[in-house]
Amino acid sequence: MKFIATYKPISQDLFLKITLLKSMMYCGVLWGLYQDGWAMTRDQGDAIFPFWLSPVQAEKYAKQHWPNYTVRKIRADDFNHALLPTLERLDVIPALYTSKHQKLKLTPLQMTHFFFSTPRLHFS
Repeated sequence: MKFIATYKPISQDLFLKITLLKSMMYCGVLWGLYQDGWAMTRDQGDAIFPFWLSPVQAEKYAKQHWPNYTVRKIRADDFNHALLPTLERLDVIPALYTSKHQKLKLTPLQMTHFFFSTPRLHFS
């Protein structure tokens, strides 16, 4: 029992991040806000590219924060060939916005892995 007692519970923030990533892996479609270019913002000095898993969540956020922007689907091809190189060149961090206005910052490589990779089955 000492072995189990040595583990400490993970923080609520880390638990939320793990849960979100597990539930959305390989979805292949994300949503952003667009008006003559993609919406970007700043968070603690970082340039942020906000995106959502649901067009409804993106629309709700747009109405409150960016009323002139429209919700636009981000497909894997668009992300990998146009958006990703631009984000990397401009040093912009992609961030998943949740319905509770929480942000999960990701690297472009994490974006590709979690959202636009094809799951691979491994057999022993």
